[in-house]
Amino acid sequence: MIQGVGPLVHLSDGPGGLSVWGVAEPERWGADVNVMLEAGEDVRSVDLRLLGRVLAHLDEMVAKARRFACARLGVPEERAALDAPEVNFYTDGWMLRFVEGGVPICEPYGVGVVFEGTRPVRLEDLSEAEAIGD
Repeated sequence: MIQGVGPLVHLSDGPGGLSVWGVAEPERWGADVNVMLEAGEDVRSVDLRLLGRVLAHLDEMVAKARRFACARLGVPEERAALDAPEVNFYTDGWMLRFVEGGVPICEPYGVGVVFEGTRPVRLEDLSEAEAIGD
């Protein structure tokens, strides 16, 4: 149970022992919220307090990520049109992924902004990533 968020629910299992968890009421946040664990990892290894803080200030986190990504890409926010945010937490950190965008780097899987705590630190090019299960 995450204070202010509620319980995590197991969503699916993927290849190689990947396990995906999510919040019980994703529509409450206006974004998909995933906790992704590799084989042998435990959900208690994820910084759930940080997850709660991120969700409590999700609009601010999305705005920070959008500004950071646009600055790194060198394009105005209107042109980048980054949208459909998705929050992905792992045992070693988290990323806010924009599933949709109006710049080539967003095809086909969007673009991610990696955070340390609540500070964006790196743009993640997902254009050459492999789909889970491929």
